[in-house]
Amino acid sequence: MTRETTNENTVDLSLDQPDTAETSGITRLSKTDDETEGQHLKRVAEELSGSGEHRVSNFKQQLSARESLTRLAAAAELGRIGTQRSVQVLRELLSGTDRNNWALAVHGLRSGGSREAWLCLESVAQAEAGQINSVDSNRSSEAVDRLLAMGRTKMMDRLFRAADGHSRSIPADVAIKFSKSAVGSLADDQRMVMEMRLGLNGYSASTPRETADSLSMELDKVRALELKAWQTIHSPLPAPE
Repeated sequence: MTRETTNENTVDLSLDQPDTAETSGITRLSKTDDETEGQHLKRVAEELSGSGEHRVSNFKQQLSARESLTRLAAAAELGRIGTQRSVQVLRELLSGTDRNNWALAVHGLRSGGSREAWLCLESVAQAEAGQINSVDSNRSSEAVDRLLAMGRTKMMDRLFRAADGHSRSIPADVAIKFSKSAVGSLADDQRMVMEMRLGLNGYSASTPRETADSLSMELDKVRALELKAWQTIHSPLPAPE
């Protein structure tokens, strides 16, 4: 959820998801807070020995089942297993061209909740961000669509923050291109508010009050539209039915 700080022009994009190894320094084989010592040792043994491969193979087959509930359950189990192999199966779906498979993969990675799954989401997001300015317009469009399909990631937040041109690692034109595409998918009233709040209309970012005055809206309405817009942008593709 977006929150305003004491500086009205600042948008807080902090994630409501746990740190991953990318940011916390914890590796995928580290003991998690909710694991007992025995569970941790068993997971590490399975990861290193490759045991459980038959389970991964079975769930991979179920991803092609006719029943949607079977596909969804298989994807979630692959994410929950959390080994490199199980998550790689989901990553392959997410990296393909079938958008139904994107939604299935994201469902598995997010609902499974394993550390390896979160790392996968961030890794794919980083790779796609690098393709936003691709000379291949189709690849560029696909990169933006895949980032939005994945829902909120740390990379998504970084892209929105970098639109002001102050990022050392993300070019402003890349961030602006992504932000405009994301905002352009919104309903008109939400889009107008977000364009002003993020400074995507050729001017500097506006405060909620400045946005309300410029659009002749009540301040509470501007805030409500902004909240709804962030909820829409941050939401991943719904699980396929």
